[in-house]
Amino acid sequence: MNVSFEEVVLAAWLHDVGKFAQRAGIEIYKAKDMEGQLAKNQKGGWYSHQHVLYTYGFLEAKKNILPDELVVKNIIDLASYHHNPTNIEQQLISEADCLSSGSDRANLLSVDDSQEQIQFFEKPMIHLLSTLHIDQKQNLAYCKMMPLENDAILATDKARISKEIYKEQWDSFEQDFDSLAGLDYTHFILALESLLERYWWCIPSATNTDADISLFQHAKTTAAFAAVLYRYHENGTDLEISLKKHDTKKFKIISGDISGIQKYIFDLRTTENNAKLLRAKSFELLAVSKILCDYIVKSFDVSPANIITFAGGKFMVLLPNTEKVNTLLPRLQLEIEEYFLKEFAGKLAVIISNGIDACYNDCMQQKAQTLFNEIGYNADCCKQKKMQKALAKNGAVLHEFYNVLQNNGECPQCGIFPSNGVDADGIRPCKNCEDLASIGRHLVKSETISFNPEKLQSFGKMVNFSSSPNNVTVQYSINEFRPRLPCMHLPYYAPQKEDKTLYTFEELAGKSCTKEKGNKKIAMFKADVDNLGLIFSSSLGERLSFSRYADLSFTLNYFFSSYYDYFVSTNPKYKEKIYTVFSGGDDICVLGSWDAIIDFANDFHDRFEEFTNKNPDVTLSAGIVLSNAKVPVRNIADNAEEALEKSKGSPNKNSVTLFNTTVSWNEFKKCIKDGKQLQTYLDQELLTTGIVYKMIDFANRAESVNKGSLKDLLRNNTWLSNFKYSISRNVKSKEIQQWILGFGVNPDSMVKSRIAVSYALYTQRKGNK
Repeated sequence: MNVSFEEVVLAAWLHDVGKFAQRAGIEIYKAKDMEGQLAKNQKGGWYSHQHVLYTYGFLEAKKNILPDELVVKNIIDLASYHHNPTNIEQQLISEADCLSSGSDRANLLSVDDSQEQIQFFEKPMIHLLSTLHIDQKQNLAYCKMMPLENDAILATDKARISKEIYKEQWDSFEQDFDSLAGLDYTHFILALESLLERYWWCIPSATNTDADISLFQHAKTTAAFAAVLYRYHENGTDLEISLKKHDTKKFKIISGDISGIQKYIFDLRTTENNAKLLRAKSFELLAVSKILCDYIVKSFDVSPANIITFAGGKFMVLLPNTEKVNTLLPRLQLEIEEYFLKEFAGKLAVIISNGIDACYNDCMQQKAQTLFNEIGYNADCCKQKKMQKALAKNGAVLHEFYNVLQNNGECPQCGIFPSNGVDADGIRPCKNCEDLASIGRHLVKSETISFNPEKLQSFGKMVNFSSSPNNVTVQYSINEFRPRLPCMHLPYYAPQKEDKTLYTFEELAGKSCTKEKGNKKIAMFKADVDNLGLIFSSSLGERLSFSRYADLSFTLNYFFSSYYDYFVSTNPKYKEKIYTVFSGGDDICVLGSWDAIIDFANDFHDRFEEFTNKNPDVTLSAGIVLSNAKVPVRNIADNAEEALEKSKGSPNKNSVTLFNTTVSWNEFKKCIKDGKQLQTYLDQELLTTGIVYKMIDFANRAESVNKGSLKDLLRNNTWLSNFKYSISRNVKSKEIQQWILGFGVNPDSMVKSRIAVSYALYTQRKGNK
């Protein structure tokens, strides 16, 4: 190769920057002297793919911004000639471009920037979540043309886009791009990824086909394929011939999965430091996943762009199918498994799959679904043999831990590792728990974070927090975009006191209801997306490509991480009452004051529906449980998981379970509204708690009738008449009587009234009863 690996990757990232410039009408960047290099349309005589003129002009104007250690001319030529390559290196970018979109370039002659369609800049980016379906296609929604921040990720059905809107987005992008000047390649490529994510997430990569793949994901997966093709061919001969062999298995796709996450997070033996430790453990798992991805990328000498997906403890990495990779992969699997044995003592397991080999043709849309099915099947097979390499080498007994445990005893907080001995305050926590408590404090106060993936070592040595950026290490800005820095989305909002310390769970319970009245409890809300795998496979089919798959994963994860964090931290109702346990991928778990959690569940579901454009095939199921704040959090989590499973076991899912009662989201909203109305009647002494308590008994009797037991039916067939009699006798207001009797129109309605009644009663109790 006559160009460097770094030059190819950077050129692949920027090969379509001209689409952005052209749609924004930035004519100063349109190169006039390379027009003859473009492929001429046979019918109209106009030049196709004119966006490359803008790519060339932009990069030529910005050559002083690009890293000094690279040959800038190589980057400009590689990026600009990918539609009409004149050498093997440019052909490599062209191949990667096709692989990213999953379409053969010969069948995708762009007309989005031709003279036949001058309104191409008015076509908006389709919001990918609105395209998902199981049976019938749904109504399309669109992405807002704005930087990725705050509530930008929510879908809109009002597609308003113009050259002026593109221009406004372009001006901010160009200003931030200029700020990258002076960065070395390592810093530059990571900061560039966050920059493109921020501005390109809402720009369609093509407007002549389904405009539902972002320019950002197209650029990223193009960079990933370009990196793999470079490594695969870098030492070969007859490159022009071998590059075009589309049936050669040049790619290896591996997947990673950390299992046991929730059990590890919630396994706390005491309530001491629970808030800090939960927060730190959740962050630890996200950070370890990222470090593993970075370590794999460095080990195989590819690019960060080769991390195709990364969310919820799962990831997918694209590698070259070379002898080096096939030799190193088993050793790397063993090394990572041994690290997990040592660091987590078997409480967490990691699965790095053996990978699936693929060729160019396998990645095309007609076959991509089969390829992704094979990747998933391979990952499932490897799960059946998790940690076997490390166990075969080291045995099942961790002798090092065992010996120290005999001397020091176990850690009082995690019960996994040996304690750090005994001091005046008693048995000290283990080093791991002390590190996690420290990390929990730093997460609140820090603005940047850096990682050290060069070597797998104790977690505390692989992360570093800082209150301000420096120019020495690569630092990630936490949840806030900053030019020159990559950004990391962390969904770990937690309510803080004025001194920056976290509220304890007991203090959150104390914020429930009012100071004078109401049960002081906490609640846990757990939820996840229903039928996600089925929706992916049913919706995408032959439309499936690496870019589209990556975009779906990214969009979901962003909603559950960054948007969730924004939603809670800026909402006065929740910012002092909601604590994040984990949120990302396609699920969420939060703790907080019980009444705030119930309101949050409704509001969050409303935002989820806005995110999906009320797509009836993309639904959320949830479970909510109330608890005393002193109950071990793992017990609360078990009950919340049981409630979630009950919701997912209902006929149509898309449900929420509270007070052991499962209802649809629409019914849940009405139940809480009714509960607040009952609360008002109780506060105004228009009802007594006695008659409201009696309604619980009627709900239980109605449930027995619903179950169909003959004995219960005979015993409870008078529940409705007894209910009517009790209400008429104990409720003076005829209007309130009629309203309450509405709960008993049928047994099912009476059962569901348990939610409203229980809600109202919890607002009246005193203390923690």
